[in-house]
Amino acid sequence: MTIDLTGKVALVTGGGRGIGRSCVELLARAGADVVVNYRSSEAGAAATVAEIGSAGRRARAIRADVSVADEVEALFGEVQAVWGSLDILVNNAGIIADSLVAAMEPADWDRVLEVNLRGAFLCTRAAMPIMLPRHAGKIVNVASVSALRGGRGQANYAAAKGGLVAFTRACAVELAPKGIQVNAVLPGMITTEMSTRARKRGGERLLETIPSGRFGSPEDVAQAVLFLVSPLADYITGQALAVDGGMTSA
Repeated sequence: MTIDLTGKVALVTGGGRGIGRSCVELLARAGADVVVNYRSSEAGAAATVAEIGSAGRRARAIRADVSVADEVEALFGEVQAVWGSLDILVNNAGIIADSLVAAMEPADWDRVLEVNLRGAFLCTRAAMPIMLPRHAGKIVNVASVSALRGGRGQANYAAAKGGLVAFTRACAVELAPKGIQVNAVLPGMITTEMSTRARKRGGERLLETIPSGRFGSPEDVAQAVLFLVSPLADYITGQALAVDGGMTSA
């Protein structure tokens, strides 16, 4: 079945590279107009917008740090001013600052939670005045399998992503009566810049923990996001879908 998002407006945070960029590309391919949020990946965001434009879809890159309330309000204000609506929000922006707990700097703990968890809260809150009057909307939070299984040196990241799953479920309960579905995807070991160090360090031993026998691609995750924001998922909310090749089931 073909997913048609023609006439929909989507905002993807951290949309200039990796999983976010794949989400932007698939949403646009399905017919959506897409807002590409970025903080530091200006070149990637610009290239993504150009690519979408050449395919005949509308796209716009907007810089904002999702952990800063004023910048988030400005981001969503611009979205509403330019597009007039918002149907889909993908809270994808995220960072890592790995370190063993005993050596972890409080600043690294704070910054990871600010971007990965506070950012999703601020963006979701800012989306509400646009989505609620229309009694419709789809929100997908990009969490991680780290929310389900411990990762050495990733206490801050695991805490943020675990909190994001809990946040997803709480929002789903609040917003389902308003016609808005909120779900999460939990990527496993995906071939992105963020996971390069872990993949190199883990090598074949890491692959052995994945029943599918391969690392995932950003598009694997984006396909799950595309499904969850489509009409096919209208009766699905509050769920945390692992996209991990079976890693968390092994």
